[in-house]
Amino acid sequence: MIIDKNSFVTIDYLIRMGEREYYPPDGRSEEISFCMGWGVMPPGLEEALLGLEENVQKVVRLSPGEAYGESDQELIMEVPRTDFAPDVELKAGQVFETEDEEGHPVYFVVQEVRPETAVLDFNHPLAGKELEVSFTVRRVRESTPEDLQQQPSCGCGCEGDPQQH
Repeated sequence: MIIDKNSFVTIDYLIRMGEREYYPPDGRSEEISFCMGWGVMPPGLEEALLGLEENVQKVVRLSPGEAYGESDQELIMEVPRTDFAPDVELKAGQVFETEDEEGHPVYFVVQEVRPETAVLDFNHPLAGKELEVSFTVRRVRESTPEDLQQQPSCGCGCEGDPQQH
């Protein structure tokens, strides 16, 4: 079966950013299954998948606009350190999870720790980056109503829409 806009697809993928930075960080491919066209994967990757079939391997380069969007400076905020529990030792690079107003998980990265404040980045961790995505198509079938109810997201609170970053 060939991948089209109504397909349920399973791929193994590895994302490379620059020379030595990978996602997943261990540099090993990870499997993900998703419905095409629901914004779970970056638009440029979904575009590259259209027309492919099982066992096809491909490498695509995605600009930030084709991937997770540009970094939005409005999503970088300085907050008082007192917003964190007193026993939390803040360090640059830490990732935290919180919830938005609707109870959806939202992730942020501590960019900088200052004496009285912390600078937090609520952008998707891959926003603003050029990506090289290596993938292998493992399975392709038509999406079912059950598939559409169980869509994974990137966990950043975007509800699976990378353009919300």
